[in-house]
Amino acid sequence: MSTPRILLADCDSYFVRCAMLADPEGAGRSHLVLVGGSATGRGVVTSASYAARKFGVHAGMPMATAIRLCPRGVVVPVPGEMVNRKHKEVRAVLDEFSPVVEAASVDEFYLDLTGTELLYHGEPLEETCRRMQQAVMDRTGISISIGGATGRTLAKMAASVNKPFGVHIVPPGGEAAFMSRFALSDIPGVGPALAEALRRRGATQVSDIAPLDLATLTSWVGDSRAQWLYHLARGEDFGGVAPRRPQKSISHERTFPIDISDPEELETRLMMLAVETGASLRADGLRARTVTVRLRYADFTDRSASRTAPDAIESDRAIFTIARELLRELLAKRAGAARLLGVGVSKLMGDEEREPALFADTPGGPETARDRKLAEATDRVTGKYGKGALVPARIAHRDPKDRHRGRGGSVEE
Repeated sequence: MSTPRILLADCDSYFVRCAMLADPEGAGRSHLVLVGGSATGRGVVTSASYAARKFGVHAGMPMATAIRLCPRGVVVPVPGEMVNRKHKEVRAVLDEFSPVVEAASVDEFYLDLTGTELLYHGEPLEETCRRMQQAVMDRTGISISIGGATGRTLAKMAASVNKPFGVHIVPPGGEAAFMSRFALSDIPGVGPALAEALRRRGATQVSDIAPLDLATLTSWVGDSRAQWLYHLARGEDFGGVAPRRPQKSISHERTFPIDISDPEELETRLMMLAVETGASLRADGLRARTVTVRLRYADFTDRSASRTAPDAIESDRAIFTIARELLRELLAKRAGAARLLGVGVSKLMGDEEREPALFADTPGGPETARDRKLAEATDRVTGKYGKGALVPARIAHRDPKDRHRGRGGSVEE
């Protein structure tokens, strides 16, 4: 059996690079580029150029703070149309190097080169990666960093070692030594809550848990997370790559810095999430039949509710209408302050699966032809002027900083 050869190609400062390509005479002439909310408003930074990061600017930071730290920074909106175009171009180049490519996000791609040694005439994997990098740069103008390993998670972590435009390959047999260099919080999937639970036990580095037996780790964090961490700390990563894996769901959620108990405020936040979810759904050329709302209370109790529509939907209004009813049902069963709110859609289908009757308005249905046309118009404006250029009045009338507050959504690390 061939040794797995998994790669993660990570586009370097992707939103910044797309902004520079979209506006070569503006952002393209500056090294200090800040992508995100308005310089005069109180939006947040979606991404910052590497030069700007040296001033302390980072994704998720209020734009006003970023401007104070980097006063010469050029502020530009997210270039939605260019982001989508370059994603497809990068994918097309990577498809030429591997028979199995999976887009993990708009700027990350997993490749499986297992068993391709003869195809590349025994070429060292690092050399293949260098050629791949150059081909992507020459044909798309996008810089990528590549990590390689025997598993998916290790490849992702390896891609971060030599950014930007770097390559790092974890040699077979060197997985445990590679993992030992990282903090536990560096592992994708180890969030703040899990990291804190481990810290309370005195473990902050991967090397702190590597000597532990599975029973001890299970007593700390539970069975499923213990199994995962136990193997990963030893460099045992069994994650593979799925080619063009069909999406089962799309969702967006926010964790609030301050718990929210006002139902009207929660509904406004719900609308923001419905708008994001609808945009993601349409960007992938999909419709959905099921809407789900997830609510996490201040005591970390999770509750969710779902509803399936008679016809597939795609518009923000239809998603929000169903989601609002679900939220009200959840709050009627249990009132209380919420720390997290999420909206998801599932039972997805593309244009080719859509019945002709679905294009007509269904009496009493959740979505009309007008809703669909409005959603299309919103996407055109967003694609041209960036995320947040056109939003419902209920959101627009709020303090702009509230539209971006909390964790989740499209911020580039």
